[in-house]
Amino acid sequence: MRLLGVRLDSELEERLAAVARTQGRSKSDLAREAVRRYVDLYDEAYRREARRQSLRASKRDVADDYAFWETIEAKDAAWK
Repeated sequence: MRLLGVRLDSELEERLAAVARTQGRSKSDLAREAVRRYVDLYDEAYRREARRQSLRASKRDVADDYAFWETIEAKDAAWK
C-alpha cells in the first residue's frame, strides 16, 4: 500500500473526523473508500463513453468521411 497525502480545508477535515468517529472507522479508511468509489464511478463512465463512441464510429459511412476531407482539401487548395 502506498501513502497519499491530501490537503483538506479545516471544515472538511472536521466533518470527516466526525463521520469517522460516528462509524468507528479511521479517517484514512473513509478517504480510501471515497476515492475508490469516485475512481470506480468515473472509470466505468469513461469506459461506457468509449464504447458508445466506438459503436457510433463503426456505424458511420466511410464514404461520408472521405467526402468531408475531399471538401476540406478543395477549400484548402483554393485558399492557397
